[in-house]
Amino acid sequence: MTCGVTIRAIATRVPTISVGNFDETWFPDIDKQSKLAWQEKWGIEQRFYTDHLRHSPMTLACDAAREAMNLAKVSSHDIDLLITSSTNAMQLAENTQCGLPENVFYPRNSYATKCLLGLDNAMEFDIQNECSSMMDAMQIGHNAIKTGQAKQVLLIVQESTYEVMDRTNVNGMNFGDGYAAIVLSHDDDPTLGIQSQAYQSFSKNYDLATVSWDKQVNTPSHMSFQMAETGASEMGKFVPKYLPKLVKRALAKAQLSNADIDFYVFHQPARKLIDAWCALLDVPHEKTLKIMQQYGCAVSAAMPIAFNLALQQQLIPENGKIIIASPSVGWGFGAQVWQLGELPKCAPEIHQTVLETCNHTKKDVL
Repeated sequence: MTCGVTIRAIATRVPTISVGNFDETWFPDIDKQSKLAWQEKWGIEQRFYTDHLRHSPMTLACDAAREAMNLAKVSSHDIDLLITSSTNAMQLAENTQCGLPENVFYPRNSYATKCLLGLDNAMEFDIQNECSSMMDAMQIGHNAIKTGQAKQVLLIVQESTYEVMDRTNVNGMNFGDGYAAIVLSHDDDPTLGIQSQAYQSFSKNYDLATVSWDKQVNTPSHMSFQMAETGASEMGKFVPKYLPKLVKRALAKAQLSNADIDFYVFHQPARKLIDAWCALLDVPHEKTLKIMQQYGCAVSAAMPIAFNLALQQQLIPENGKIIIASPSVGWGFGAQVWQLGELPKCAPEIHQTVLETCNHTKKDVL
């Protein structure tokens, strides 16, 4: 029997260290004019970093996952499938608690996450497609439910850029940290879920933006994000136009028009890129959200953070149709048309600093 799929809940976390572009503690070797030119290009004014003395990336990711499961009213034993992703290949996770060496490349996050969350009945695996990883995980989880392989799917992304951001280079200012979890669930209404999708890759542009090893680079791992000198201008030749093409392709497959879509949840790389996508798709400003000014580009957590905030702000209607769309370096592009039913439950607060303050206040009262 055909079933539907609902986005049951989403929870996201923004870590505790807020860093503005002109913070000399974090970016002391980049001159003011370079920062101003960069800020005008990307539209980013600050980002948040993880305080590794207080939290591990795995801890914040698992906190988001527990909140998402609580919001969805599912237990750890209900989860059939776990999909995790992180762009950072150097995971200093709680591996020793799971019987693994402390520092490993493989296995990635999924096994340790499964153990920490007590997901005894879940099959687990990792995926990696950089900025598009959560969108891709949503497609895979959706397909698993539609084909009867799972009923409750937990998706987790954790992005900690500390290991790979060279803060002596202006390109090291692009990214911030973020953590997100989504629960997808089986639904008896077959009309709910992904109505159509479109994907395309452009590998000829692979070298425009990469993470690579360099012993001279001033990062803990000697890996760093590298963007070609002409990278931004070259990206401007294809990133603004190809994502709208895929959105239009997905809409055509579902026999829908732009006017049928209630909200657009885009990846958050740069203000000018989202402005270009909206112009080409004729998206009014009230039907999308731009968050990179405050949060930077949180890699695969950027889209779900924007989704969480849009739900918080009641920008998405119940039973609405939404577009989820993202590019990723490499380059892969994708767009999904989702039919929602009941709105996903969302985290009412995403800032770790606020959450910790509230917890301390509650303890003081008790």
